[in-house]
This record gives sequence, C-alpha cells and structure tokens, in this order.
Amino acid sequence: MSDQTPSSISRYQRVKYILNAAAASSCADYQGYGKFWELPLAQFLTVEIYGVRMIAPGPGNDSRQDADAPPAVGGCCHHDTATVNNPLQRSQGRGAVSGLVKGLKGQYPFDGRQFPRLPWGGAPVSVSDIAFIEAWIDDGCPGEDEDSRAIEAAKCMTAARACGDEEHPLSPRGINHYRHESGVIKARKNISYLSSDELQRFRNVITEMRKYDDYFQDERSYNFWARIHGNSCQHGWEEFLTWHRLYLYYFEQQMQDIDPSVTLPYWDWTDSQDLSDQADVQASILDMRSTQPLDNGIIPIPYRCWITKDAIENLRKVGGVIAGDLHKLENIVFDPKKQNETTYNSGNRLFAAAGIRYGENAASDEAILAELQRVNPLWHRFRWPGGNSSLIFEAYPTPIDIDNILKIPNFFTFGSGPSDHHFFGAVENIHNLFHNFSGGANPAFDSHNPNNLKEPKNGDMVSPGPTAFDPIFWGHHSNVDRLWWEWQSLHPNANPDNLTAILPPWTMNVGETLNVAKLGYEYVKSAHLYETDNKVPITRFKSAKAGVHPAVLAHHSHAEIRLHKVQYSVNGGTFIRVFLNTANADVNTPTRDNDHFVGQVQLFSGGCIGGPGHCDPPQDTKRKFDHRPRHRKTPFNIHLDATDTVGKLRAQGETDLHINLVVMDVTGQPLSNALWLDAVSLNFFD
Repeated sequence: MSDQTPSSISRYQRVKYILNAAAASSCADYQGYGKFWELPLAQFLTVEIYGVRMIAPGPGNDSRQDADAPPAVGGCCHHDTATVNNPLQRSQGRGAVSGLVKGLKGQYPFDGRQFPRLPWGGAPVSVSDIAFIEAWIDDGCPGEDEDSRAIEAAKCMTAARACGDEEHPLSPRGINHYRHESGVIKARKNISYLSSDELQRFRNVITEMRKYDDYFQDERSYNFWARIHGNSCQHGWEEFLTWHRLYLYYFEQQMQDIDPSVTLPYWDWTDSQDLSDQADVQASILDMRSTQPLDNGIIPIPYRCWITKDAIENLRKVGGVIAGDLHKLENIVFDPKKQNETTYNSGNRLFAAAGIRYGENAASDEAILAELQRVNPLWHRFRWPGGNSSLIFEAYPTPIDIDNILKIPNFFTFGSGPSDHHFFGAVENIHNLFHNFSGGANPAFDSHNPNNLKEPKNGDMVSPGPTAFDPIFWGHHSNVDRLWWEWQSLHPNANPDNLTAILPPWTMNVGETLNVAKLGYEYVKSAHLYETDNKVPITRFKSAKAGVHPAVLAHHSHAEIRLHKVQYSVNGGTFIRVFLNTANADVNTPTRDNDHFVGQVQLFSGGCIGGPGHCDPPQDTKRKFDHRPRHRKTPFNIHLDATDTVGKLRAQGETDLHINLVVMDVTGQPLSNALWLDAVSLNFFD
C-alpha cells in the first residue's frame, strides 16, 4: 500500500485510490470509458480496452464472490502477506493475467510498443501497490460490503498484536518509505539484500532519468550526472573521498526527487551470498583461471543481464532478430530459482550461453542488447568484468584485507595524499582495481577498427571519462564511501587538512562532508521493519520471522534492534525487556544465563505537570521559521546492540530471527498503557 493511501477503507476503495493517485490529472479516454476503475464494480469487471480484458474472468463466471459470505481463507484478513508482498513468489493467478495488472507492470501489450504502460498519462504504480491490486483480483474483487468486516477484523488483530497474542508482520514497505515519513536518515543498503520492491524502485528511477538523456543540459537526465564525473572528478589526493561523497549525495537527491524512498545501494566487493567468507572472490579467481582471459569476473546479480519470456515476445513483435536466435534465447530464460545459472555477468556471456555468435548479425545483436537494458536498467552493454587472473587478483581484497585497511590510523594513508604530496591511499588503490575489473576488456574489440564506438577496447568503468555512464559505478563508489564511513567511526578525529576547501561544481566544502548523518543517510547491510499502530499501547510484542539471508547472519559486524518513535508516557517506572526468538516471552522469562536475552531499557517518564494535552506527542513538522528547540516530548528512538545474542543463536543453529518485547512496571508486573511506538526493526551492518 502506498504511504499516502488511507488505511481505514476497503480494499476495493484502496484499489481505486491507488489508480486515481497514479492517473492524477490525466485525461486518457480509454475508448470512452475514462477512468474505467470508477465504473460500477460489475461493469469494471467486464471492461475491455482495445480488446484487452482489464479484469480476467473468474472461475466459472464473471461475478464477484457472494457479498453475504464470510471472508474466505486468502481473503482480506487472511491473505498470505508473504506472497502479496513478494510478487516474484506469486503464481500466475487471475490477477497476473488481468490486463490491468499487465498494464501497470508494463507487460505486453502495454510495454510501449502497442500501448503505453497504465495508467496512460499518469505516473507508474509501485511494485507493492501492483501486488496489492493483483491480490485483490485473485481474491475475487471484493467490493464495498467488506468494509465493516474488514475494519472490525483489523481492530481485533491490532489488539491481539498489542498484547502479544499475534505476530506483527514484516512491513510490505521498504525501510526508506518509513524513514522518509519519519523524517530521519535513510539507509543505503547492500544491493544483494534489497527487497524486490526496493530493487525495482531503484531501477525505475534510473529508467525515468534516462528519459531525459536527449536533453544535454537537463539536470534530471542520467547522462547529465554521468558527465560530471568526467569533467570534475578528483583522484590521487585528499579530495578523492570528499568530492565523491558529494557526487553521490547530489545524485541521490536527484533520484529522490523522483522517488523519495530510493537511496544508492552499495556493492560490497568482498561480500558473498554463499556462507564462505571468500566465496565470490574464489569463484571469480577460478572462473578467470579456467576460461578465457577476458570477460570472466563475477559481479552481483542485480547488475547482470538476463532474458525473460516477455523480452523474447517483445523481440518477436519488433522484428529484426532472426528466428533461430529467438529460439536459442528461449533456452536461457530467467529462472528465479536458478539465478546464478540464468543471469549473466555480461551481454557477451549471455550470447555465448544461448549459442548466438555475436557479430554475425549486427541488427539482431543491437535489438537484443537494447532489450537486455530494458529488462534490467542496471546492466550496461559496455561492461566485461574480469581480466588476467594473475594481474587483477594480485590485489583483489579479501575481508581480512579490508579489515586491515580500516585499521590504518592516518587519513592520507587510508584515503589519498594531501594537497602538497599527492598519492593513492590504500582504499583508493583498491578502488582503482575495481574500476578496471568492472569494466574489463571487450572480447569483440577489433584492433583494425579502433574507432568503432559500439565496440570499444575497454568497458566504461576503466576510464574516468565515461565511468559513471555504467550504473555499477554508483554501487562501487557507495562502497568506497561506506568504507570511509566505517573508518571514520574507528578514527573519529582523523580528517583531511583542507576543511574549508570548496568541492566544485558544488558550493559545499570539505568540512561539510564529514558527517553522513547530516547528509541524510547511513549504511546498512540489511534491515527488517515491523510497523505498529502508534495509537495502541504495546504490552507484549511478537514479530514474524525476519527472513534474514543466511549470508547476512554469517557475515556482519554488528546487529541492532531499534524501537522507533517511542512516545513519552505519563505512566512512570516503565521497563522494556527485549529478546530474540522467544515467542512466549513474558514478565517471568529469565534474563540471566539466557542466550535469547538482548537487553533491558528503563524509561524515565511520569505524570504530566501541565494541562490537558501537555504531554501528548508534538506534531512531526515545525513551521518553516520556527527556530525553537526540539520539543521536550518529541518521540525518540531506542537502539539495542544485539550482536552477541545473534551470534549465540546462530551458533546454536537458529537460522532465522524474530523480536520479542515485554513491558513491565517497577514491581515486575505487566504494564499495558506505557509503550506507544511507530515501529520495531532488526538491522545488520557490515
């Protein structure tokens, strides 16, 4: 559900709200129907737009389920939220085959070739909202009469969750949706652990920015920002880290003008989704030693290319690709269960896997390459990761190497040299390696035709001029910035010596780059959010399992539980105990010698000293020219270090985690009216 969608309306009303919000002021006619979703429900269910049925027929007939029947399992209050919130796991049900859902996803025939994406003339609908509409269709398109039942059921569920009888589910929204609403710093996450919605939003923003690339001076365009690096980048001296931090910051602000929930994910070069510390490094080295000396390295899956059934259908409709090649592409269609087998580290390797001889049919090759970028805007055709194994991997860092670099006490030795003595520091030297590794060398380069722009000698990442045209650049440099952020926490008083120097083309100076919190972000390996109703006090809190990736459990520096926007309570003597994986935790659950116990928080609050409403939480926003200090009763956050507890549970074979809170008074009895908060989260850091 969109963060602006009302929560007290029926699902049918919510579907209309989502579509109206996306359509905005669009005047699309839709063959005379106008906003067809505003038609009476019975008519909406049968609408066809240019022969495409918007809502696929239900089993046996077109009618909705009996209005007087009780909600079925899978209905409003019993729907499998894990399936709703992860569209990749949904089966091809009635919703998936409906023209409305296909149109919102931009699938054929609404892929821009026959018809544009729905809604016409409006804004794209988020992945989570599309999943909501798809689930509503799967459940029989229930109408207004579900209101009272749904609202009553929701109230009962809220009460049950507040006393710990029911689980709080994982939020369907990305962590940055919540953080944007709350006005707090956002999370730049490891790209390998983004949710499907977070990753799709990132891709959507890149796609949207590329729409303006034909306008050379339009700052909304992707290429506008890519050119800045070629014109102004700083390397080999102390402004390397500071200049690039601002470059990422300003690019991210431009992205958030499109979608405020999007941040720049980072590519941790030494991370592995395998449980081995060095699995990706070792796999790359073995790959490079056992195959050709070019285009043989490994990069994260989100940056790779793959082919889908829809993509093949698009190529078939457009033409230009020979039938034999289309048939070959069908043999390597993307399979979510076999991502390492059906995603490819370069377009060259996809062609090879399909058995297509690249270069034999230039028009066909170009059509396929264009379709690969449409499928995944984070893939780049001028990228052939890898190189000579004895050369590239002489300096390929392991996690231990990174730890040693972070121990370097001097800023210049860590980053790069001062203004009067330029040199590459340790982290910039590794940064250089990964530019060369990521771009690599083009196996199709023709030395007899070196000026062929479509077949350059090296990938774009190899050269400072075109490097930022490759989207992997942003993940690469976010990781450089993350390492500096981590280094700063270890060496808080070690800074460059030119703090007042301006960093062109911006007006900010070096000193203004030192605190990333003031720039609005932090780095998080993965985050798992449970939203609560802040109008209902919590006595006991029980979360659903977080679904933590096994590699995150295996490789993290520390873990943290956060209680978000805890309100001041007039009930004094409040204690909160926090556990992991203790579903039935209560006031009698022991804390000593309990490997599941995380910690205890003591709140300092009590009776109100003012008139009615004096100690109510203040409004979140202040007047533009209100310079008064922070309100004394502003809701606050609580952070608890859960690293040791997570480690103990993992050592005992616990493969997933959930959070439990117990609220009690000073006598150790349950306290039911002292803890109001907005959310609870479990966070992991590299």
